[in-house]
Amino acid sequence: MLSPILCPIHESTPGPGAFDVEALARGEMRFVATGDPNEVNAGKLTLRVIRKELAAIVAERAATDPNLHYLDGRELYGKADEAELPLLDNLHPTTEAHRRIGERFVKRAFAPGGPFAA
Repeated sequence: MLSPILCPIHESTPGPGAFDVEALARGEMRFVATGDPNEVNAGKLTLRVIRKELAAIVAERAATDPNLHYLDGRELYGKADEAELPLLDNLHPTTEAHRRIGERFVKRAFAPGGPFAA
């Protein structure tokens, strides 16, 4: 189970996402989170909430399923990566970031002791 990568606009603000109208007026494609952070307690999802719940579910179920593993997506693309290779439109990784994410996934998943190790 792989959780979401870092996406600053949705870390603590629920969706939905929408086009950033001001950016569009400048000819740029950008997204913004339109949800209300105060609604998280009412059940609205943020990426932080999603990661926490996925980790808990996997931990519970992995007790009886040794083939179930959890990887926090921020290990593949986190804060340092966002500073170096910002999300293209505040939502989607660039080609370079996708390559980095894939390389890191392979390194972790297929490494000795990893879930897909030979």
